[in-house]
Order: sequence, then structure tokens, then C-alpha cells
Amino acid sequence: MPSFPQGRRSRQVATKKPANLVINLSGVQKMFACLIVDRSQEGFRLRGNFRLRRGQLVELVLDDPVDSVPCEVVWTGKAGSEEVVEAGLQTVGK
Repeated sequence: MPSFPQGRRSRQVATKKPANLVINLSGVQKMFACLIVDRSQEGFRLRGNFRLRRGQLVELVLDDPVDSVPCEVVWTGKAGSEEVVEAGLQTVGK
């Protein structure tokens, strides 16, 4: 599995929590269902059916769309099938 370039700074907490990922595609915001696999103080590891690239800015919607979390994609990888990928997100300030 890919890792953060600078190494882990905080402990990950495993979870299987559904969420939504908002991605800007050609100027249009689209929402994709995803699963939060684990989380830490710095960010999240997600699994879902979407295409992301490193450095891309996205928003993670946990429970209430008003309380979305802005994030930057720090890595992407395969999770076992061609459609499902995992991605590491680092939270960024609003």
C-alpha cells in the first residue's frame, strides 16, 4: 500500500463509515459515494469508485453537507478491482 512521503505522524483509527466525496470535474461538482477505511488527525484513507490524481483538491462530506472537510489527494492506489480504488487524503484549511 502507498504511504505518505514524510511517514505517519499520528495513529490511524480503523472505521467503515460511509461518506461522500465531492470532486470538481471540468468545472462541475460531482458527488461520489465512498467508504472511509481509516482516519487520523491528518486525513483519511478512502475506498470508492472514482478517479483521483495526486494534488487534486476535493471535499469529504461525512454526515452533514454543511460540515464538509476540504482535502488534498496525497496518494491513490488499487483496492482489488479495476473500478474500486483507494486514496489517501490530507485535510487542508478552509
